[in-house]
Amino acid sequence: MKRIVFILVLALTSMVGMAQNRHYGHDGGRDGRHRHHIECASHEQMRMALDVMKKQSFDDNKLEIGQLCVTLGHFCVDDLARMAALFSFDDNRLKFLRYAYDYCEDPQNYYALRDVFSFSSNFDELMKTVQPAHHRR
Repeated sequence: MKRIVFILVLALTSMVGMAQNRHYGHDGGRDGRHRHHIECASHEQMRMALDVMKKQSFDDNKLEIGQLCVTLGHFCVDDLARMAALFSFDDNRLKFLRYAYDYCEDPQNYYALRDVFSFSSNFDELMKTVQPAHHRR
């Protein structure tokens, strides 16, 4: 496990800043205001993170890897949804997405994670915990 984590960390950190980043948003709107430029993980970073998570047999290991990935990378809500879908149980999806919120490149889109959960009550619980943080931004 430590070897996998080391390899993942090395690969993700070497990819930071690569030109393949997906960009969302733009520099200015019609009204002339500056808009936030969002950089998400490259396709290669996403593939690597998903591959390593898929190889883990247990959700606890997937959670550890997933948290490491979001700490080191630039992941957007769409990316987080793909990662969260790899967990077997909603409680682990909830833990992962609570953790990932502070690192998410587009937290204003967290509402789009509703379909990741098997039970809507888990999504409601997620929104209760992240909405106060969102309002402090």
